[in-house]
Amino acid sequence: MKKGFTLIETIIYIALMALLISGGVVTTFYVADSAQKNKSDVNIQAEGNFIVRKIEWAVTGASDLSIPSVTELLVTKPSGNLNFKLNNSNPLDIYIELNGSRLSSSRVTIAGGTMFAPTAGLPKGVTVNFTVNNKPFTLTKYLRK
Repeated sequence: MKKGFTLIETIIYIALMALLISGGVVTTFYVADSAQKNKSDVNIQAEGNFIVRKIEWAVTGASDLSIPSVTELLVTKPSGNLNFKLNNSNPLDIYIELNGSRLSSSRVTIAGGTMFAPTAGLPKGVTVNFTVNNKPFTLTKYLRK
């Protein structure tokens, strides 16, 4: 009797190994792709939260605020005046000025227009609506005296 594999058995084993290896490659690709997408989503959330926290910080302890346009918010604090502006360049970015000095960079980009709107009634406040890469963010903050 001859010992060993026949040609058909060898082809079947090679086909099974190729199937297993290709499945592993596809799985690895999907894992790497989803990790990159998750990292991108985390960055978008962080940028939106950064803007929300800065506006909350500015309005907290402010003596007055005004909204000259839907893309600009002026906050008066004892330490100085803060100005939040939506830059009309492409890509859009929001920046913060304190007494004429720019405090933020254009790294935080806004995909949609930023909307500053006054709140109805008293106390005086502001509602902020903006979008970062199709993820909406909303904040309503009132002046406290």
